[in-house]
Amino acid sequence: MSAEQIAFQIAFASVESADGSDPRVRAEGILRSQRVLAAIRPGEPELIVLLPVTESADVVALDAEGALRFDLSAARLGELFAAAGLTLLLGLADDGGDDGDAELEQEFADAFEQLDDPAEAPHELSAFGMPEGAEGADDPFAPDPVRVVEFSRRGPWAARLTAQLLDTPVEYLEDRTWSAYRYATGRVHTAISGGASDGPIIEVNVPHDGDAWVEVSGPHGRTAMFWPDAERLTRPVLEIDEIALASSAEVYRRMLSEIDGAREELAELAMADAVDADAVRRACLPESLGGVAGERERLHALVTAFGVPESLVTAALSEVGLGRRYAPRGWPHAIGELLLGGIGEMVPLTRRDRPVPRAARLLRKRPLLGIALSTAELAVGVGLGRGRSRAGRAIGILLLIDAIVDLTIWAIRIRRR
Repeated sequence: MSAEQIAFQIAFASVESADGSDPRVRAEGILRSQRVLAAIRPGEPELIVLLPVTESADVVALDAEGALRFDLSAARLGELFAAAGLTLLLGLADDGGDDGDAELEQEFADAFEQLDDPAEAPHELSAFGMPEGAEGADDPFAPDPVRVVEFSRRGPWAARLTAQLLDTPVEYLEDRTWSAYRYATGRVHTAISGGASDGPIIEVNVPHDGDAWVEVSGPHGRTAMFWPDAERLTRPVLEIDEIALASSAEVYRRMLSEIDGAREELAELAMADAVDADAVRRACLPESLGGVAGERERLHALVTAFGVPESLVTAALSEVGLGRRYAPRGWPHAIGELLLGGIGEMVPLTRRDRPVPRAARLLRKRPLLGIALSTAELAVGVGLGRGRSRAGRAIGILLLIDAIVDLTIWAIRIRRR
């Protein structure tokens, strides 16, 4: 059967030892003896094995000549593991996994029904590993804060809003036409955007425990997810370079290099040459196949592949404090600061050299000129407001309001200088 005719999916199986010992050596021995196109990923406490399984529940392996064979059933492979004192949990229909999952779901449902009874809830939840009356644990369901870094073309305005929405301080740093927001939160969060010109928005999420993930919102409104560390330590059981048939080796290599889904996620973004696709794939590729080595290094490589300056990525992913810091101080204060920031903080960093933002920066450097313009606007508003035309009086009122607001803002800015 040619490589083009192969149709299989990757099954993530766990391997457990009956005597509690490390199952790695025995599991790899069985897979090598059967020449299964498998991969190993360290897990706690069990071992994770990646197996190519066809729709008919056959495991893809190699024959003596290196050609693909499909005569090893998943059930037979499970028997070989059992004979070695191991349990292979593939999650297929004949493993009885559905029954176990249904039973576990029912147990969880019964336990959570007890939440209405304060006397029973702690006892029921402790059976599932939930803390029972732990000191300092006011809410056992409260998630650990996730350290978030957002890279984009946005100015400080969204950092102010993010701080207020999530009730957490937000650090801000600019580097040329890119900016970075950094904060920690245990709440559900999403990147605030003012439009396509802010993108791409690259949101790096580093949890207290577990693998980091990166969410990229492209300029076309599409979103992609990348898990650079998910397959970092995955390694093939067989030596790819020692497989006699090049077609079989290519199937094995593609299986391991595309299992994380980075290629499909990149295609969904449709960013073409705006992203270094090869760099993204290397950042998600297993280290054993030539992927970037190290957790922090993989995140760095993934973000810089979208064009973010390396200096900004290095600073934002470090533990060193960034340039500015915005704290949550209530919505009135946040709105007031947005007004004081003006158009210079609202426009994307790629548009700061356009005439209007440049004029706004010029006025901020010369506040007396700004006050003079606002005073002139006030005089025009007074004049139009005394006219006979209804439209003229309406425009005059709007000019008066705008002039008064501008004069107030200029007064505050001068006082802060």
